[in-house]
Amino acid sequence: MFWVDADDAFAYSMLSLAVLFVLVMSMSLMIRANFFLTARHRLDSDHVMLTFDDGPHPALTPRTLDILEEKGVKAMFFLIGKNIEQYPELVERIVREGHLVGGHSYHHEWSIGFKTGRQLTQELMQPQRQLSEITGQDERYFRPPFGVTNAHIAYAVQQNKLKTIGWSLRTYDTAADFSTEKVARIVKRAKPRDIVLLHERMESTVEALPALIDGIRQKGMEFGVLTAKS
Repeated sequence: MFWVDADDAFAYSMLSLAVLFVLVMSMSLMIRANFFLTARHRLDSDHVMLTFDDGPHPALTPRTLDILEEKGVKAMFFLIGKNIEQYPELVERIVREGHLVGGHSYHHEWSIGFKTGRQLTQELMQPQRQLSEITGQDERYFRPPFGVTNAHIAYAVQQNKLKTIGWSLRTYDTAADFSTEKVARIVKRAKPRDIVLLHERMESTVEALPALIDGIRQKGMEFGVLTAKS
């Protein structure tokens, strides 16, 4: 008969719990895994969609919009509630120029992964209400800050019928500035139906945007946004 020492059994149990904890925490940071909730990471069409997080920004959002207008590109903006509150005129311009908008939490803090109940619902839904007041429509598109998901966020998303949008092509533009080489790498990786993650608060991203758009077009792809049924 095989005997397991009590101390060994306890150690194995603790190790198993630790592995499970690490797995769950890892999944909470991997929105593309669709572990806690199902997010949309690709388009239905063969277009490429540019998405910009963390706005509106008083200096860089207008520059981003100018470039998109000049290039004839429609994009999607995931906006932070406190910024919407401060710069509603920029949100109005985003909408007026034909771009889609979505909520990106009110504060955009790392602590969102630890919020629950009414506090979490308020954090997620405040920007949705702000956007709805500006657009006159029921705004349900949402992207969690940092791509963080967990059971509490999934429940709040489901209860409030939010449509979570992820990405298929991450540029890591907050980790390192764009360079000519980096633009080339992103363009090389771009494929039809990609949803590209960018941050309009990064000056390097705004400066690289024309080259990024031109490079993707030179590969024979065009830009678009989610359809009404998405």
